[in-house]
Amino acid sequence: MGSKAFALASHASDSALSLGRQAFELSRESDFLRGEANAANALGWTWMHKGNLDSAVFYLLHAKNIFTQEKLEFDLARVAINLSEVYSKQSRFAEALASALEAERLSEQLGNIPLLTDTKRLLAILYREKGEYAKSVENFQAAIKGFEEQKDTRRSINTAISLSILLRKMDLPDSSLSVLNRCLRLLEQEENLYQMAMVREHLGETYFMKGQVRASLAEYEKAYALFVKLGNMADVAYEAMVVGKAYGSLGDFGKAEEFLLRSYHLSDSLGLRNYQFDASSELSQLYQQTQQWKKATDQLQLTLQLKDKLAQNMQIQKMSELTAQYENEKKEQEIALLRSNMELEAIKSRRQRQLQYFLLALIPVLVGFGYLIFNRAQLKQKLQEQTLRNQLSKDLHDDIGSTLSSISINSRIALMKMEEKDFVVKQLEKIQQNSKAILDNMSHIVWSINPANDSLDMMVFKMKDFASEMLEPLGINFQFDAESLDLKAKISPVVRKNLYLIFKESLNNASKYSKASEITAKITIQDGDLFLIVSDNGKGFSVEDEQHRGNGLKNMQGRAAQIKGTLTFESLIGQGTHIRLKVPSPHWGIG
Repeated sequence: MGSKAFALASHASDSALSLGRQAFELSRESDFLRGEANAANALGWTWMHKGNLDSAVFYLLHAKNIFTQEKLEFDLARVAINLSEVYSKQSRFAEALASALEAERLSEQLGNIPLLTDTKRLLAILYREKGEYAKSVENFQAAIKGFEEQKDTRRSINTAISLSILLRKMDLPDSSLSVLNRCLRLLEQEENLYQMAMVREHLGETYFMKGQVRASLAEYEKAYALFVKLGNMADVAYEAMVVGKAYGSLGDFGKAEEFLLRSYHLSDSLGLRNYQFDASSELSQLYQQTQQWKKATDQLQLTLQLKDKLAQNMQIQKMSELTAQYENEKKEQEIALLRSNMELEAIKSRRQRQLQYFLLALIPVLVGFGYLIFNRAQLKQKLQEQTLRNQLSKDLHDDIGSTLSSISINSRIALMKMEEKDFVVKQLEKIQQNSKAILDNMSHIVWSINPANDSLDMMVFKMKDFASEMLEPLGINFQFDAESLDLKAKISPVVRKNLYLIFKESLNNASKYSKASEITAKITIQDGDLFLIVSDNGKGFSVEDEQHRGNGLKNMQGRAAQIKGTLTFESLIGQGTHIRLKVPSPHWGIG
C-alpha cells in the first residue's frame, strides 16, 4: 500500500495521501516498523508534491530514523535521495548535497545500479546549482547511461529536463530546445501529465531566454493549466510567476499583475520564500514600469524584507550545522568518559564479589521483601485497571451514549416527517455528523488505551500530525517545542486521552475564532509536573465575559479536572490567547 501511494504521489496526490495514511496507521497498529517507514516515506514524497515541504521533511526523517534503527541500507539510500530532493526545493543546498552523497555511498556499497543512477542524477542537479558544471555534466552523463540500461523512459526524461537547465546556464539554448523537444515526442506515448507540465515549463524558460516571448508564454500557460489540474500548488505558484513575467514583457500589464499577485499570495501561504521573493521583485518592477509609484515603493519594501528573511534562514542553517558539529564532538567526549566509567565498574565488580557470602545470608530477607513488593505491584495494577474501566464506562456513557441518543431522536423525527424532503435531509445530515463524532470518539478511546501509545513520544507524534494536517491548509504557522522532554517517559491512558483532547480543542478554537497567523505549543516537565502550553497571536477575548465561556472552554476545564490538572486561560482583546495546563507529578505517569 505504501509503494502504491509513492507511485501516485506526482499525479494523484490526494489518493496517494489517503493510501499512505492507511498504510501508516495499519503498520503502527501491527508494530510493522519497515511498513511504517515505507508509508512515512510515501507520505513525505506526497507532501512534497503538494507543496507542504515541512510535512515532507517531518515524515521523511521519521522514515530515515526507522531505516537506520533497522539497518536497512537499501531503504536508507532511498529515503536519503528523497530528503535531498525536498531540501533542494527548500533551498537548503548544503543538507541536500550531504543527503545525496550519503545515498551515493550506500548505493555503491550495495552495487545497486538503479539507486546509483538516481543518485548520480540528483548530484548532477546539485552541482549544477553550485556552479560546478564539470561535475554536473559528469553525473548527468552517468545518470543518462544508467537509465538507458534500465530502459526507464520516465527517469530518462527527468534527467533530460535537468540537462536542458544546465545547457541554458551554459548559454546553449538551441541545444536545450533540442533535448526538450525530444522529451515532448517521448511523452506523447507515455501520457505522464506531470512530466508534460515540466517539459512545457522548461520550453517556456528556453524560449524566453531566446527572446521568443510569445512562444514562451504559450508553453508557460500549458504548464500552468496542467499543474492546476494535478493540484501541485508549489508548481502552480512558480508557474503563475513566470506567466505574469511573460505577460509583462508583452506589455499586458493587467494580466501580468493578476498572475504575479496570485503567485505571491500562494507562495506566502505555502512558505515558499524564494518563489515569493521572485514574484515580489517582478511586481515591484511592474509597478515602476506602469508608474504606480506608491505600489512600487510598498512592493519594493516587501521584497527587501523577503530578501532579509532568506539571508536570515541561511544564517540559521549555518548555526545548525555548527551546533551539529559541536554535538558530535560532545558525543566523542561522552564515549571516552563511558570507557573510563566501565573500567571503574570493573574494579567495583571485583570488590562486590567479596560481599557475596554476606549477601547470601540476606537472601531470605530479600525474598520476603520481594514478595511484599510483588503484591503491592499487583494491587497497584488492579487499581489502574479499575480506574481505566471506570473512565471507559464514563466516556462511553457521556460521549457516545449521548450522541447515539441524538441519532435515535433524529431518525425518529425523520421517519415522522418523511413527506418533507428538505427536513429529512437536514435530519440525515445531523445523523451523519453525529456518526462521525462517534467514530472520532471511538478512535480517541482506542488510541488512548493501546499500550503501544503509552510514551510521550507517541503522544507528541500524534499531536504534531494533527496540527500539521489541520493548520497547514489554513496557512497558519505552527511551532511545537518538546525538545526538553524525556520522550520515552510513560504516560497513563486517562491523562494521554484528556491531554490530547485539550490540545486538539485549543487548536480548534484558535484556528476557528482567533484569526491567528501563528500558533505555538510546548510540552515540558518541571519538578516532575507536566505542562502543556498553547499560545496564539490572534484577536483574543475577555475571559471574564460569560458569552465567551461556551462548551469548548467548559469541556477543557472538565477534562483537566479528570486528570487532577489545573487549566488557566490568559487572554486580552487584540493580544492573543495563552492556555496553560499543569498536571501534578503523581497523576500523569505510569508507575
